[in-house]
Amino acid sequence: MAFEDRRGAERGPWRPGPDGPLDVFGPLARLPSPPAGASTFSAPSPAPFADDRLRVHVSRARGSPRATAILVPPWKIPSRRLLAGWVRMLCRAGFDTWIYVPPHHLERRPAGARSGHGFVSPDLGRIRSALAQSVLELRACAALAGEAGPVAVVGLSLGALVAAWAATGPEALDATALVAPPADLAAVLRHTRIGARYGRAAADAGGPLPGPSELEARLRPLVPLDRRPTSRRVLVAAGVEDRIALSGPSDLATAWGVPLRAYPRGHMTLLFACAAARRDVSTFLSGPLASES
Repeated sequence: MAFEDRRGAERGPWRPGPDGPLDVFGPLARLPSPPAGASTFSAPSPAPFADDRLRVHVSRARGSPRATAILVPPWKIPSRRLLAGWVRMLCRAGFDTWIYVPPHHLERRPAGARSGHGFVSPDLGRIRSALAQSVLELRACAALAGEAGPVAVVGLSLGALVAAWAATGPEALDATALVAPPADLAAVLRHTRIGARYGRAAADAGGPLPGPSELEARLRPLVPLDRRPTSRRVLVAAGVEDRIALSGPSDLATAWGVPLRAYPRGHMTLLFACAAARRDVSTFLSGPLASES
């Protein structure tokens, strides 16, 4: 949740959407193998309710690859160029690096729309649908990459929430690094400028956000705090001055019993200007990968 613009949130009333957790762990259709040496590949979305195509950009490891790393970008990212520091780090660490493009982002956005604008709205059903589609697609990408060897996932901000769900799935990722995951979505809506803009948008449309207890009850099922990770290793990174993810990273690390690394950074600087965080993630990923042959 990094690039929320200041031109106003998408206007619409609060709609609670369906009850219950995300339904994202059923059997997956196999993705077709990408062409050898391709720098970009696409395939029909494995989400049964989606009608567009997922898209992945590939950067090759320096030297012989030891594994594949799937990088899941933050919300509303305007350009893949902003991920260059992460891609360089992963390629230097020996990973073929896939940038997974989430629904509504970059080239997957509708003509004339801003990147990521359709992912979040006061309509909780739409958020659930976009999040579920992202998790299903990431699982499918991990399964495809896993046919060639070990797989690691690195998620940034909202991408870390998607990655956290995938880290509890049946594919048993080799390693997962979650950077600033917003694991308390109710707090994001109640206590951040992003949340205030969406609250005003909902109220202006005649359907204000509910009170704290209902908001928490509706949004908690969108975060895998009550699940257990199947990823063989997990690292969570937090910015001490983060005013967007707030306590989400520490909440997730505590719930899962996994390491938390804290840095004297805010949200954006942790994601894009923290060399220490990238080094620590590189060191973490350079550890043993259980499925290496």
